[in-house]
Amino acid sequence: MLRAIPRAGGEYIYMSRIISPAVGTMIGIATAVGFSYTLSANANFAANYVPFALNSLGAAFNSSALMSAATSISGTTTCVTVTCSPGLVICAVGMLVIVGLASVFSLRRIAQVILALVIFQVVAFVVLGFLLATHSHQDFVNALGSYSGKSTAYNDVIALAQKNGIPLGVDIGASLLVVPFMVLNYNGVLYSYYVGGELKRPGSTYIWASIISLGLLIVVWVGVWLLMRNTIGLDFMQAQAQVGGTSDYSGITNLQANAGGLGYGLVLSGDPISKILIGLAVPAAEIAVDLAFVAVVTRVIFALAFDRMLPIGLAKISERNASPVNAIILAVIVAIGFTIAGSILNIANISANLALFFALVLLCGSLAAIALPFRRPELIYKPGTTDVDRIAGIPTAAIWGGASTVLALFTVGVIIAKPNVFGAFSIASIGSLIVIFFSGPIIYVIARRMRLSSSSIDIRLAMRELPPE
Repeated sequence: MLRAIPRAGGEYIYMSRIISPAVGTMIGIATAVGFSYTLSANANFAANYVPFALNSLGAAFNSSALMSAATSISGTTTCVTVTCSPGLVICAVGMLVIVGLASVFSLRRIAQVILALVIFQVVAFVVLGFLLATHSHQDFVNALGSYSGKSTAYNDVIALAQKNGIPLGVDIGASLLVVPFMVLNYNGVLYSYYVGGELKRPGSTYIWASIISLGLLIVVWVGVWLLMRNTIGLDFMQAQAQVGGTSDYSGITNLQANAGGLGYGLVLSGDPISKILIGLAVPAAEIAVDLAFVAVVTRVIFALAFDRMLPIGLAKISERNASPVNAIILAVIVAIGFTIAGSILNIANISANLALFFALVLLCGSLAAIALPFRRPELIYKPGTTDVDRIAGIPTAAIWGGASTVLALFTVGVIIAKPNVFGAFSIASIGSLIVIFFSGPIIYVIARRMRLSSSSIDIRLAMRELPPE
């Protein structure tokens, strides 16, 4: 797809140039809104790790002030209709502002910053792996007891899970249900195609970047997980993940439940350097993720504005840094709006089916790949040829698109079949999906009529072209 259409905008560009401008606009508006919400969600996720980071730094520097700050930031109060934490909201908004300011630099510079942050996180996980490999299971049991001020903390967490009827162990069916989570997670790595128009040799660059990313994820995640299973124990990890948010858990240990493996590393750590690395790993990673998502959502906004689906001012590019400054400002403002709204109103039902939203976007890109050799074959002709590459008479692009479609449909099916895992369906959540997706065609119809009446330009024909970035 990148070789055929190396323009920024992802599924919006693919669908509008291959399937239909109206359908493309539907996907474009939906991804712009969805990714803006994801910016907010990532910032909130990072903010929830701030207390853990402060506790880690407090332990590293032996600072009671940092530990007190962690407690203060995580304090809760009533915000209109929900219980919220003003300190965490401020942290999330502050992170979005920092990310927005950093995003005005060139994409190359942003990529360098992201790479540095990713390397920092990898180093932190290597340190975590070292701690897990050099300590025995009994070492962790004893260390958790010392950390919690309760020698029986380890067994008490498992007993609490058993008391609440939480199943422990391995189940093949449940393991299969993890697949859609990983599909959607890896899809975050795939989002580099949204900035394809700014890559040198986008086809090969994208493939190698994906291979390296996938290989690194497998080595780090599987390796650390195997070490955790050996040193920490699967039953404890599953128990803590399920009961970590209960009041009974807080009576057993003050180890932040959502810290996961990094929390185990903090318990085992005996030196300040590893504590610092472990404490800052997630905030650094989330800044990198949000920098990437700002680049993604702003390129979608830019592409929509370039095609006059949104105000043309959003397609304005900074001559100094070649970045869409107005689109960046809009994306950050919308994300901050989501963050503040989520702190004072219950919008969980509206965003409950976010996994389904991303799965549908992935499905649209797959369908565009199937249609590419049939609707726009000239885009993938090799020099000197008049036909597309084929395998057994079937266009190669359609084969890859078909395989991706099968996986995307599987993901969509599991998400729909398991609402208790991925988010329950409600009138609010379904209605929000409908409004987000179908606002696109409405915007397209309005924009097309306005252009026809003012300049006699038919957007439907104009959008078949692939102008340079």
